[in-house]
Amino acid sequence: MSRVTSSTPSLRWPLIDVLRGIAVIAMMAFHFTWDLGFFQIIPYDIAFTTEGRVLSHLIAGTFLFLVGISFALAHRNGFDPRGFLIRFAKISGAAALVSLGTYFAMPEEWIFFGVLHCIAVSSLLALAFLRIPNIIVLVVALISLAAPLLINHPLFDQPALFWLGLNKIMPRTNDYVPLFPWFGVVLAGLVAGRLTWSAPHFSAWAARPVTGLSRALAGLGRYALPVYLLHQPVLMGLLWVFVSVAGPAVLNPAIEPAFFENCTQSCAASGRAPELCERACTCLGHALIGTKARGDEAIQSALAICRKEGAF
Repeated sequence: MSRVTSSTPSLRWPLIDVLRGIAVIAMMAFHFTWDLGFFQIIPYDIAFTTEGRVLSHLIAGTFLFLVGISFALAHRNGFDPRGFLIRFAKISGAAALVSLGTYFAMPEEWIFFGVLHCIAVSSLLALAFLRIPNIIVLVVALISLAAPLLINHPLFDQPALFWLGLNKIMPRTNDYVPLFPWFGVVLAGLVAGRLTWSAPHFSAWAARPVTGLSRALAGLGRYALPVYLLHQPVLMGLLWVFVSVAGPAVLNPAIEPAFFENCTQSCAASGRAPELCERACTCLGHALIGTKARGDEAIQSALAICRKEGAF
């Protein structure tokens, strides 16, 4: 690939920032619901519901598709090495901060390859497709999207290869956006970006200034990275204060059927056998019903009872 440096500033479409701002709001709402479950304010974990999984995929897919569009726009007049390196350094540094912070905060479920990691690696790989015809890029995008269904194999069921997304066993982590199939979404965005900026009427419409609510959304979209890094510590800090004052809710499996389903799905996601998960979650359900403790104390008490009974 020949190196060509653009002599004109890269075009920034407010429409892309507006869409990214909407995705940021959806992300914060999803994480807030997850936080409510984490602090036992609501009796379920949204990440293990069908709706939650669909929503999380839509949010991640939106961000990655916009990454592809933005990549096409940024380098539409030729590869801009300085702009790429600055952006790559920011994303990679932010991904490293997420991994480091979650490793110390929640070592059993730390984020080793989340959405920022995927964006960084996908951006690096997308360089090879800057001058490739759209039809070939689309074919590679389809192959990437289908790869987890076609290639998944126990050979990839080891931590060093989890980032590829070709594994059968799901790793235990709080944000998992592997290279496949998600690189395919970035490539699809790259093609969409090429097609849209080459359409004069659409590009003129997308580049026009925004006002009112759209302007606020665009502003949020422009600062998506710092918002991503800061919103969870802020939300969890506020909820921690609330729970410290009001006390957490007690999960009662007798009146909350979702407990058993969420428990078994979470257990299975960690790679444990289905029969072990069913036995352990049944024990936990009965133990939680019988305890008079609250919050973390109730969970620890239930865990101790089930370990004593050999349920784990």
